[in-house]
Amino acid sequence: MFAQTRSFTDLHEHAGAISGWRQTYDQMGRGPLNTGLSQVCGERFQLFQESFDNRIAQHGQAPRGRMCIAVVLPAGQAPIVQKQLVGAHSVMLLRPDEDFVVQAPAGTRYFGATVDLVRFAELAAFELSAGQLQRAKTLSQLEVPGALIERLLQRIYAAFQLMVERDGAADHSTEKFIEDTLLETLLDLFSGACDVPRGRQGNIAVSAWLVKRSQELALARLEQPPSILDLCAELRVSRRTLQNSFQAVTGMRPIEYLRNLRLNAVRRKLRATAVEQGTVGEIAGQMGFSHLSHFSLNYRELFGEYPSQTKRQAGSPLCKVGNA
Repeated sequence: MFAQTRSFTDLHEHAGAISGWRQTYDQMGRGPLNTGLSQVCGERFQLFQESFDNRIAQHGQAPRGRMCIAVVLPAGQAPIVQKQLVGAHSVMLLRPDEDFVVQAPAGTRYFGATVDLVRFAELAAFELSAGQLQRAKTLSQLEVPGALIERLLQRIYAAFQLMVERDGAADHSTEKFIEDTLLETLLDLFSGACDVPRGRQGNIAVSAWLVKRSQELALARLEQPPSILDLCAELRVSRRTLQNSFQAVTGMRPIEYLRNLRLNAVRRKLRATAVEQGTVGEIAGQMGFSHLSHFSLNYRELFGEYPSQTKRQAGSPLCKVGNA
C-alpha cells in the first residue's frame, strides 16, 4: 500500500497530489493558505483526509470505476457539496466519473474513501433492497444515524491513521482486511440511511445552482467577464436574489467570488509557464484584468504575494542563451 502525509501552501500542488482524482481548487479567502492531505491507497480502495484553513471552491470528476464517500470530521466546518449542505449525520456520495462541485469554508476537515464499484455492486446486490440500491445509484447525500458515522470513524478512520503512521507498510492480508471492513461499513451506511427532507435542502439547492451557473458563464468569457447585470439578465433573477444566493453558498459577494476565480486562473497559469511564455500583464489580460495596478493589489490580498513574486517555470536553455 501507498501512504503519504503532506502539507501545502499552494492549492494547485494539493490538487495534483491526490491519486486518481481530476479536479481544480480555487482559493476564495484572502491571505496565506495552508492545507493538509493524508492518503492511503490500496489496489482497490483509497482513504484520504483533507483540511483547509482558508475558504476554497473545488470542482472536478470522481475517479473512474470507484464509488466514493466522504464525511465531515468532528470540529470541522460543513461544506456545500452538489448543492447540498453537509450535516453532522450526512455522508457525501459520488459515482465513477461524476462531476462534482464543493464550496468549503475555512476550517473544513473531511475524511473520504473510494472502493471498487464492481466489487461493491456484487455485494450490494445480495445485501441491499431495491430502494437502497436506488439510493446508491442516484443520491448525492445520505442521512444516517449518528451511531453509523461513529462506527465508520472507529473502524475505518482508526485503521487509516494507523496506516499513515506506518507509511503504508502492510501485507496482503492487512490490505484485504481494510478493504473488506470498508465495504462492510458502506453496506451498513446504505442499509441504515434515510431520505434527506426535501424542504430543508430546497433553497440551498437553488442558490447553489445560481452560483454554479454564474461561475460557468464567467469562466466561459474570461477575457471579457460578464457584469453582475449581465448575469442577472442571463439567469433571469434580480440582483438581490443573486447576491443572497452567493452569500448563502460562498459567504461572499458575487463580484468578489467571480474575481477570485479569475485570480486563481492567473495564478495557475503563472505557475505553469515560464516568463518568456507570457508576462504577468499578458496573462492577467487573458483573464479579463485590464487595470494592472488594481489586479496586482487584489492578487496580493488573496494570495499574500504580488503576481511578480509567484514562482514560475524555468525557461528553456535556448531562451536563456538568447538572453545572455
